[in-house]
Amino acid sequence: MIANEESSHDEPLILHCFADYGVESEILSWYGNVVRVGIEPLDTNESEPVQADAHVLGDDKDWDIPFKDDVTFDLGVFHPVCSKWAATTSISGDPDDHTNMIPSARSIAERHCNHYVIENVPQAPLKDPIVLDGRMFGLPIKYERAFETNFDVPQPPRYQRFWSKEGDTDTAETSSFFFTERSRKWWASVKSVPQRDYPKQHLAKNTIPGQYIHHVCRAWLAVYEEDNGIDYSDYDQRMETQRRREANRSLSDYASGSDGPGDEELEGTLPSSQED
Repeated sequence: MIANEESSHDEPLILHCFADYGVESEILSWYGNVVRVGIEPLDTNESEPVQADAHVLGDDKDWDIPFKDDVTFDLGVFHPVCSKWAATTSISGDPDDHTNMIPSARSIAERHCNHYVIENVPQAPLKDPIVLDGRMFGLPIKYERAFETNFDVPQPPRYQRFWSKEGDTDTAETSSFFFTERSRKWWASVKSVPQRDYPKQHLAKNTIPGQYIHHVCRAWLAVYEEDNGIDYSDYDQRMETQRRREANRSLSDYASGSDGPGDEELEGTLPSSQED
């Protein structure tokens, strides 16, 4: 599905931007319909990949996406390239050789998204980001990532401790710098994403753990539902009333010609008089 100015979708519409493999789209799809834009997007999952290999200025510093200005998304999740601030670049490269894509991401978000998330390394120049660490979610990796949002995201509890042969420790089991230590299945498991045909290096070094995505999206979902008048405050009470009403039905309600549920609806619900 491609976004348009009068979309009739019931689910929220989510823009996943600068996501070439789009592993995180698999998690984002829990929250809405995902349209994925990348520099050279690969058709790797259920999201709708859109080619967005376009610069709006001749100096190749400002990026844009191929949508009209009146196209809007309920949520935008952006992954600007982090090479400019990555630790490996400062060790064996020149940060000035890499483009700062964060202003472009912010500009796109402000034009096209009601709410947005821009993720990057903690050293990146994000505005008041929340920083998440794998140890906050009990993961055996550190993998710090920062998230700039235009909605509030709660800070999770500090690190959970790990257990080693020498006792409990604050040290994570492994690091994405040493991704060859573990298998592709191990990295997919830790990041809580399907392994599919995603390269192990991408899963280890670039994929945002599903736990981070869920944590941020739950905070967004509360705002989205409030903005759209979706109220679950009396949900438990309504469900209890419904269960009580169903439990107190008389057998005549289920008789042929009654207004109660039909045989098809009751199949597997009422006990069978025959034994296997």
